Amino acid sequence: MKPCIVELKLKDTEELKWKKALSSYLKRVYGVQQWSQFFDEKLASELDHIRNNSNGELALDTLLEQNYTYYAYLEQLNQRLGNSTALLKIDFVWYDAEYTLSNEAQKYKQHTLVFEKSATLYNIAVLLNNAAKEKIDSDYKTAISYLSKATMCFQFLSENFLNSPSIDIQAESTQFLSNLCHSEAQEMFMMKLINGPTAEKQASLISKLALATHNGYEKCISFQKKPDGGLAPYGEPRWSTIVTCKVNFFRAVAAYYHGVALEQQNKTGEAIAFLKLAVNSVINSLAFKAWLMDFIDFEGFKETVELKLQQLIKDNDYIYHESIPQSVSVESIKPMDAIKAPTWPEQLAPFNNDVMKKTNVLYKGIVPMEAYEKESIYSDQKDSLLRRETDAAETANFEYKSFIDYTNLDSLVRDLENKYRNGNTVGAFDTIVTQMRDSLSQLSTNVQKSNFKDISQAMNDIAAKRREVTGVLATLPSDQKENGVKLKTSLIDASKSDDKLFSVVKPYADEIKLLGNPEKLWSNFNTYNTKSSSQPSLLDVDDTQTTAILSNINEIKQGSEALRVLNGERSEILSELKDKINEDDITSLVIATTNNSDDLKELFAKELEKFSPLSSRLEATVFKQTSLINDIKVKLDEIFSISGLKDRASEEATNEKNRRMFYEKLEAASVAFSNFNKDIIKGLQFYDSLLKMSKELVQASALNSAHNGNEGGNSSALPPPLPEQSGNNNVESNGFISLDSQMNNMSLNSPVIPSRTYSIPQPPPYSSMAPPIPVPGSYNSISNGINQQPPAGMTPMVPQRPPKEAPFGMNGLMARREQTAQEEAELQRNPTAFYDKSSVFDENLYSKYSK
Repeated sequence: MKPCIVELKLKDTEELKWKKALSSYLKRVYGVQQWSQFFDEKLASELDHIRNNSNGELALDTLLEQNYTYYAYLEQLNQRLGNSTALLKIDFVWYDAEYTLSNEAQKYKQHTLVFEKSATLYNIAVLLNNAAKEKIDSDYKTAISYLSKATMCFQFLSENFLNSPSIDIQAESTQFLSNLCHSEAQEMFMMKLINGPTAEKQASLISKLALATHNGYEKCISFQKKPDGGLAPYGEPRWSTIVTCKVNFFRAVAAYYHGVALEQQNKTGEAIAFLKLAVNSVINSLAFKAWLMDFIDFEGFKETVELKLQQLIKDNDYIYHESIPQSVSVESIKPMDAIKAPTWPEQLAPFNNDVMKKTNVLYKGIVPMEAYEKESIYSDQKDSLLRRETDAAETANFEYKSFIDYTNLDSLVRDLENKYRNGNTVGAFDTIVTQMRDSLSQLSTNVQKSNFKDISQAMNDIAAKRREVTGVLATLPSDQKENGVKLKTSLIDASKSDDKLFSVVKPYADEIKLLGNPEKLWSNFNTYNTKSSSQPSLLDVDDTQTTAILSNINEIKQGSEALRVLNGERSEILSELKDKINEDDITSLVIATTNNSDDLKELFAKELEKFSPLSSRLEATVFKQTSLINDIKVKLDEIFSISGLKDRASEEATNEKNRRMFYEKLEAASVAFSNFNKDIIKGLQFYDSLLKMSKELVQASALNSAHNGNEGGNSSALPPPLPEQSGNNNVESNGFISLDSQMNNMSLNSPVIPSRTYSIPQPPPYSSMAPPIPVPGSYNSISNGINQQPPAGMTPMVPQRPPKEAPFGMNGLMARREQTAQEEAELQRNPTAFYDKSSVFDENLYSKYSK
């Protein structure tokens, strides 16, 4: 005997252009300018080719593989579109499998992708069934596997694709086909045992398998029978005959082998009852054997059952004398289902994995909003992971840099190695001291070369100049009182400027005096040297410790190099982690995941594990760095303890601090003195000019009085003119030089040189031209507004425009206060700004004279 597999028919379809449909969809969504960025023409053409192949004329195995692949493409697309598949605007056209009595199969057209999926899955199940039929004679195991898979395909269709317009994909039809394929697979498994050499020994197992087969076909009968006795709504009419025959026959098989099993258990009476049941069932199946005569030997099996029954009756009559039950039923047998098939998602999983990369490219422009929302949660988790790792790495980098900078490890190791390996006691610290010595030597030289290194003497010189000017101004006659007041005002302003200048340098008087005395300077500087530095090297004192110290130094060098490598490696690992997180894209996985929050959490946790190796490497660098730093600290402590450097280091640190403070104060004093040295010259030159002006005013006043006495009080008489001075561009039309012009030639304009404390101008070049001797009664005084007539025969000067009247009242008071505040602020910022005015001797302050 051999199993009989019902051959199923495929559904037919019309041609479909996926390339056109996808391009049109992307144009509608992204516009004609950007749609091409999301469209892969080659993959779209490949999808069209796969669909054509899946409905073409190929070998069964190849056709099956193409249909699986095509369904995987559809599944990926459906996950992205969800319930919006109608947006593709594609007409999916399929025909019913041709089982009806009419000549033409019914045609159906829908826009939903579910219809395309269900029709494709139906064809896959049919192909599996037909492939099993081909493999019966050559490979029982593969045939059973095919039928098992077909069972699960039809089962998935019946549970997930409801309300199909096509009758062959309706839930009742696909459930019938699932039961049919399952029963046929069970039948094949049972037939293999019946045809085997040990069938009698496995009678109990065969009876259970036969009963399970009988039950499966009974489920099929319930679909085939109609209350009104009409034809089955789906399939061929002969299927009902075949199923009915198998129901009766496999009940007979179950009863027969169960009777054999009871005989083996010495239950002859019960065995006889089941054998009678088997004979009756075989007889019932003979009326429906027309389509199964080529597969099952009904007569031969009937004879076998009858012979076994006669033998047992005879043995029972003569030997056992057991009572025979009047009625038995196969329901007392425990059925066994031997078919364990993979579910449809399990069958499809390998093909989904194969097409995943291609579909991610082909459908990259089709992403549902739900996927973006889910992926944003995953992105937040990735960002949190990256922040944690970045913070840990930055903290470790900061610890590394702080340790290296605090210990100055490279320089320290080099100095220690020179000291203990080569006996060289000169290190980086000695270089700093040498630089201080060179700098102080230059500062001292600058002070010694200055003529004003004695601050007290400079102050006395300035005071003497003031007294001399004051003494000359005291001799001015009463008619020059106004000019005297104004000269004294200039003297007072200059005194205030000098006080500001001396206030900057006076705090450093002792330091400047020290810089001017090199012997005392170096004596004070050397007091900050460590006493132990002049003692002999420890190498000469204790050679037994040298080896241990050098060994520790070598280990410190190795640790320092390892720290540097770790720091670089940590930066590379962090950079790699950032790149992988930025490149990570799980859109396709998110789309394939259900909306269950637990599934999403599990997916995200699994995906984040991809970064665990890099996180572990970062953590390892941090742990290793901490260990290396601690080891280096221990080795340094051992070196300092053995060599006694720890005690000396404290003393050296104190001396170094004091030495630096001593040096910085001398440096500040040098800067202040340098500015003072430049500005004091301007003050002295100003006082000389002021003294000269005062003397010339006294002399001019005396000559004017003498001239008036000789002329008898004639104010119109002119003194004999002085000879003109060559090269003077300020000569009046009458040949005389104005006092205003000479005052303007004494302008103290100069560029400003930046200073550490404030900006102090350099001393400008001064005019050596002496002011003219004033002649009384010559011209009107502009400053006091007295109008006098010029002498006869001379061209009168054009009177200047009177100055703008000064504001008075509250406005005038506020204006004067504001001007005073501005001048004070300028003096605070620049003590010598007083000398930088366009002319200290403003022409509006003094009378003008001419000859």
